[in-house]
Amino acid sequence: MTWEDVLKKSLISTTAAFCAMGIGISLAHAETKLTYGSFIPAEHIVHKMGLQPYFDRTEQDTGGSITWQLFPGGAVGGVKEALKIVETGSVDSSLIIDVYIKKDLPASVAVSNLLTLNDDPLVFAGAVNEFQLIDCAECEAEREAHNIKALGYYSTGISHLMCGTEIASLEDVQGKKIRAASRQGALASHLGGTPVSITTAEMYEAIQRGVADCTIGSAAWLNAYNLKDVIKTIVDMPTGAYFSALFLDMNQDKWDELSAEEKQTIIKHAPKAVADIVFAYKEEGDAAIQAALDMGAKLVKPDQAMLDAVKEFQVGEVKISADAAKEDGLESSDALLTTFMEKVEKWRGIVASTGGDKDKYEEALWTEVFSKLN
Repeated sequence: MTWEDVLKKSLISTTAAFCAMGIGISLAHAETKLTYGSFIPAEHIVHKMGLQPYFDRTEQDTGGSITWQLFPGGAVGGVKEALKIVETGSVDSSLIIDVYIKKDLPASVAVSNLLTLNDDPLVFAGAVNEFQLIDCAECEAEREAHNIKALGYYSTGISHLMCGTEIASLEDVQGKKIRAASRQGALASHLGGTPVSITTAEMYEAIQRGVADCTIGSAAWLNAYNLKDVIKTIVDMPTGAYFSALFLDMNQDKWDELSAEEKQTIIKHAPKAVADIVFAYKEEGDAAIQAALDMGAKLVKPDQAMLDAVKEFQVGEVKISADAAKEDGLESSDALLTTFMEKVEKWRGIVASTGGDKDKYEEALWTEVFSKLN
């Protein structure tokens, strides 16, 4: 017997032994372990209602060839490091908030700066996904420069003007000290208030002690920061919401390593993840408002003067954002923002046709956006 025969016989015997032990040899069942870095706490609604169910679905659908490991609470980097840790491959994916890294993502930020126009998270989440993933070549180019593949965005819940005093009209807002950030601070000024720089962690004590009279922020804060203890008035008027949270993305090199089937599975489950988060934010906000009402707060309709003042402010927002982007070197900002606002109007029609039905909204996301990705 030649040495080749001996080697072949040995390999056959070894394979048979593994099979008899129930181990087997299967190259097709290789496992890809994906890591996800997030600066928000482990119990945050984005993790519980959006990401973890998404991870579970993709793992199950791939038969375990893809698994995910979440590193929450800034364990692998904070909000300002989120882009870099994906770019360098320190993690495969991460929650990226563009307004904290404006120089890296100027086209994306030009759109994000329109947050005060967001009066319906379903509309703006649909619009930003279609715009960012399908229609914005500049956005794609700036992500490519950072070695990142974008796969999904969400919108937070609607913000409201919430005060520790009774507010019923635009006149009542005059001179009020209002905690607000970014363009919402500019809105507070336009309404006649005085913006004050206070962190979300300091809101409760500031309103309790009169350092601030009001805050503009998510209704969910009524529970999350116990503001329901000190808030007496919630103005039933949307004052915007951040809608450009890039929560599904991947290091481009890692994405290129995945099989076509794995990529399709990751994309296929994205619409439900977007819908899960947006609907969860709405439910959380509604529950928080009800909790505040149960403690004696009032939900008041704004008077016409206040509504008119907000509309007056919003009229100039697109131009302000476009001009700011041009100063930063983005010459195409006018065209970009025009395209985005066209998507907003398109999604107003889509959301109206779905009637608030979550399954129909997911289907629209798939048809209009995610079915076109690869």
